Amino acid sequence: MKKQVMNEYTDAIKESLLSLLAVNSVQGEKAEGAPFGKGTREALERYLTLAASFGLRTKVVDGYCGWAEIGEGELLGIPFHLDTVPFGSDWSHSPLGEIAIEKGQEVIYGRGTEDDKGPAIAVLYALKSLLDEGRKPRRRIRLIAGLNEESGWKCIERYLATEETPALSFSPDADFPVIYCEKGVLHACVSLPKDDSILSFTGGERVNMVADRATLDVKSLSDAAFSKCLKGGIKVKFIEGGFRLVAEGVSAHGSTPDKGDNAILKILYAVKSTSEPIADLYDYFGKTNGEGLGVQMTNDEIGDLTMNLGRVRTEGERLLFSVDIRYPAPHTEEEILSLIKATLGESAEITVEGRHLPLYVSPDSELVTSLLAAYNEVTGENASPIAIGGATYARAFPNAVAFGPVFPGEESRIHQKDESIAVSALVKCAEIYRAALLKLAF
Repeated sequence: MKKQVMNEYTDAIKESLLSLLAVNSVQGEKAEGAPFGKGTREALERYLTLAASFGLRTKVVDGYCGWAEIGEGELLGIPFHLDTVPFGSDWSHSPLGEIAIEKGQEVIYGRGTEDDKGPAIAVLYALKSLLDEGRKPRRRIRLIAGLNEESGWKCIERYLATEETPALSFSPDADFPVIYCEKGVLHACVSLPKDDSILSFTGGERVNMVADRATLDVKSLSDAAFSKCLKGGIKVKFIEGGFRLVAEGVSAHGSTPDKGDNAILKILYAVKSTSEPIADLYDYFGKTNGEGLGVQMTNDEIGDLTMNLGRVRTEGERLLFSVDIRYPAPHTEEEILSLIKATLGESAEITVEGRHLPLYVSPDSELVTSLLAAYNEVTGENASPIAIGGATYARAFPNAVAFGPVFPGEESRIHQKDESIAVSALVKCAEIYRAALLKLAF
């Protein structure tokens, strides 16, 4: 078998990743030089300092993002992000980085191990290994670190407005073997009148996360609803004017809502017998294929439409539901919004809060064939490129695709508690990225 060069860098990769995980880079309050919070800026500084120690030129772009590059000529971009979603609760190991031994191998726990600090470190060390051998890149290689990927992509908007656009790119922020097609993404807020039976309703943290907590205050509770709450593990207590219901679920990535247990939907299901308007809410949002909103769409190549109910909140006499919809081309945002409006009627108000158009790069392009060859050489597989529902930085750049770090058939805990990556898998990622860099830039 071909020598695995990156094994020699295992200890350094672990140390560098743990240093990066120790920084809480969930988006926070704006500060001077840190539009997305001091934690995101600190993570960027640590990464760029490490890159500079390897001989790369670095730049901070107004605190929105940063880059590190080496070489001359046509630009190969490698965009990734150093911000993370919130930690959530009930971790078995520290979300700020901890090594555990499981089934005889080291596993690194921490928010960002897979999404996206781990791959960011793997790519950097893959490049270092080639430079350590005295190789000279034939393309300029730029590692582009975003700080707002999980909350709006303002970082990449600033990059594209002020910095050089790469001729080709790959983003280590999704799945192997290589992703040539991504679904369109629509983040929308659906505002509906609050029924008199509801006092308040809150739940979820981000639209692109399955809600793991929710609280519903209602004036009354039917016997059937009370029984369902008890059976479903939903806590019920008396409050002034009614009842408070508290549910816990299991978080997951918004592109795979079926892998989580949505606490908002758990409550709605349990109490839908209480009133017809509450039953309607469950019917609208209860199915992750979008059927309840009238937007069920199928596509054998790209995958079917998915819908995640990520947040609910109460504003005055209205309930605001934030949904994450991943749709296959050739369907469009306009079509989806029209169908939702037709289903919900005139009382509904729909606001678009974010969007990403679908991505497609020819499977026969230099980019896709080179990355696929790198993956197959290292793994010994004969894999083919794939399509996904996730949204990566690749769709922000021309001639760009997503490439790793999650391997086929591997359980991923991205956006879930206990996010982690096996050290062996992380080093294998670095080996694949090394092979990809060899093909595309050396």
